[in-house]
Amino acid sequence: MKLTIKKIALAATISALAFNVQAVELDSDSATVSMSVGLYASLTGLDDFSLSTSDADGEAGATYNGNDDFNLESNGQVHVSMSGGNLANGADSVATTYSLDSASTAFDTAAGVIHNASHNVSAQAVLGAISAQKAGAYSGSITITVSSI
Repeated sequence: MKLTIKKIALAATISALAFNVQAVELDSDSATVSMSVGLYASLTGLDDFSLSTSDADGEAGATYNGNDDFNLESNGQVHVSMSGGNLANGADSVATTYSLDSASTAFDTAAGVIHNASHNVSAQAVLGAISAQKAGAYSGSITITVSSI
């Protein structure tokens, strides 16, 4: 019986030592993980639009106006510019002016921040003398460009 008690005590001691043994760290190292996100922008929602007048359609000096909204989303500061020509019907054309957000044809977004906002493009055409442009459908195109600063 004494031998059995000694065996149980020895087994308990070995078991206790086995649970108290911990791994010893032999070495470690660390590293910095990094990435670079490129500047990116997206224009959405720009659609074709028509100019209309509240004047008598076709009279000398009639002013035609129209606009459309679009969304600009960017992950940094960008430059936005717009170009467009006169509206034309074959060889005839009507002087046309354009603006972005009721201002000039270009703007810069704020530095150091993201941008996600709606903007407006508008166009205005003014007729000359009655015989200065023939009746019919006039059209042109605009281009809005987003570029890095």
